Amino acid sequence: MLTDFPAKVLLLGEYTILNGSKALALPYHNLKGSWSFEKVESDSYDNSRKSLINFMEKSGVDSIDLNKMKTDIGDGIWFDSSIPQGFGLGSSGAVIAAIYERYGKPTGNLQQDKKELAKLEDFFHGSSSGLDPLVSSIQKPLLIHNFNEIEVLSEVPDLSGFFLLDTGKPRQSGALISIYQEKLKDPEFKKGCAEILAKEVNFAIDSLLSTNTSNLFHHLWHISKFQWEFFPEMIPTKERGLWTKGIETGDYVLKLCGAGGGGFILGYSTKYNFQEMQNLLNSHELKEL
Repeated sequence: MLTDFPAKVLLLGEYTILNGSKALALPYHNLKGSWSFEKVESDSYDNSRKSLINFMEKSGVDSIDLNKMKTDIGDGIWFDSSIPQGFGLGSSGAVIAAIYERYGKPTGNLQQDKKELAKLEDFFHGSSSGLDPLVSSIQKPLLIHNFNEIEVLSEVPDLSGFFLLDTGKPRQSGALISIYQEKLKDPEFKKGCAEILAKEVNFAIDSLLSTNTSNLFHHLWHISKFQWEFFPEMIPTKERGLWTKGIETGDYVLKLCGAGGGGFILGYSTKYNFQEMQNLLNSHELKEL
């Protein structure tokens, strides 16, 4: 039985997965959550308890044992998590994975479990693909060829050079996805996403999995530049100078990590190690992947 449920990082495929590109999602064990019966005086404890009670009373799902959940809630259970909410690292996905593990009936069938996890997470997001809780549940990298074809990778690819940049600002992904869907009505934008961005994402994933770092940087640079030109609403104002500096110098590149608009931004450099990048971008806290 699982005891910890990690965060997730959508390394590549944000937005373009909605239009047919591949995507690569990874568990991020530096941030995680677990069940606890220990009462503590904190907002995290209070918010978790309220959320679980709300889920139990209003979710209306029949795939989990609500009676057992009610008993546990009476005994003081809560989900103790270090995953920040609204930062694109799957905070609700970890909770849902934990609920499914403790109160559901995981089948071991990837698509079936994904379907059930999506139903559970719908309660938090209105509509869920199930990918976030699936990553937290499987705890292995997932190569998503499309929503109906998901491959579990046996090991985490070499993530040397990658880092997360903390904007310090949470965001709401729903509004940003709506903006993206509206922008798709522009034929030029839609064509660019299909013919340029999606292909660069696929090439970047292939380069990463084949450990071709020079090609990887090349494709990430093009993704960064495309997002700068076509996704300005998703790039926080405070980070725009760092974004363009990376494009211009080639010292590093920044790209969206999930929906954007705040949370974490993904970075990559072949020139500097992690500590050197932290010194270079000393206005922000970085996290190593």
